Amino acid sequence: MPRLRTSPDDQVDTAIEELVTLASNVRGLNIDHDHDDWVAVAVSAKNWPARVIVRDAVSRSAARQLLTTEARSSKIVVANQLSADAKDEFARRDIVSDNFRWSWLDRRGELQLNHPTATGVYHFDRGALDHRASLPGGWRLAAPASNGPIRGRAGISYAAAILLDPTRRPSIREVAAQVGMSHGAVGDAAKLLRESGLIRPTGEPETPDLFWALAAAWGPTRITPVAAVPTHDQAKRWKARADDLGQPGWAIGGDDAAGAWGAPVFASGGRPWIWVPTEAGARRAERSLTPASWDDYSAVAAVPPTLLVCRYRLTPPSMVEPDYLPTTHPLFLALELAQDPARGREILDQWTPSDPKIHRVW
Repeated sequence: MPRLRTSPDDQVDTAIEELVTLASNVRGLNIDHDHDDWVAVAVSAKNWPARVIVRDAVSRSAARQLLTTEARSSKIVVANQLSADAKDEFARRDIVSDNFRWSWLDRRGELQLNHPTATGVYHFDRGALDHRASLPGGWRLAAPASNGPIRGRAGISYAAAILLDPTRRPSIREVAAQVGMSHGAVGDAAKLLRESGLIRPTGEPETPDLFWALAAAWGPTRITPVAAVPTHDQAKRWKARADDLGQPGWAIGGDDAAGAWGAPVFASGGRPWIWVPTEAGARRAERSLTPASWDDYSAVAAVPPTLLVCRYRLTPPSMVEPDYLPTTHPLFLALELAQDPARGREILDQWTPSDPKIHRVW
């Protein structure tokens, strides 16, 4: 199953937030975002600045390349996987380096921090990092098929873009700019949808087939139940852009939001589902609002599979809490409802939003 890729800046922001969150759960360790891609590390009485570098996987040759191309300053390499040989290369360079050293976070469960001048090595193994693995259950994450018509974030984004307004047919370049992806990636995704018969030769979506193909891949890329609903002041501090609908920002999803648009759903009891544009932003919110269990939570923070969810935000016909936030577009509310195997199709069959600008594509 392919992972949904994010931009390099978002990857760095996410890695920094991950380091900050990890440190907050380990006694005697503190990591704070300093500026840009730099963090301030403190272990016991030792503290130092380090630059964060993000990679998917690091082999020996990749480690050697980093060692020869990066400037002389302490680094923390954050990767989904670092080979033992790569770690050896970083450790070997540390022996001969003057006033800077290499540290790493292997997301499989190992954090090693090396002070630039002291001899101590601060190693936190899987046991100290176990809280990272306890992702909330009960919801499927975004799952584009590796051999299906919708593959990855580009496919999800282009399918969603043409379903938002089937009469408009946005250009590939426009969609790419809106979601922060390359023109080529979105173009390849559009070509695959055309070849699969989900987009007509005229450029219009084949509905409802495209909707249900998108629903099969739909889901958050990150989801966390939290113990508190964010206040207006907190949301403003975290750049929710509640009052600026012209820019991507936080948006309410879930059954309450769908009900505000007229969908025949059961209310969820005032526990809002809040879409946050980036994983880094979601991590910041989660850390302050405190992760909770699915048995006892007040809200859900989720990252969408496409930025369009947080770009196309609307004020609903009736109020939904928290009332300072807009909702997502009804298309995205419908995609959420489609995930319910029991009543999803039944609810969607009965729901036609009253706003004539909303296109019913399901």
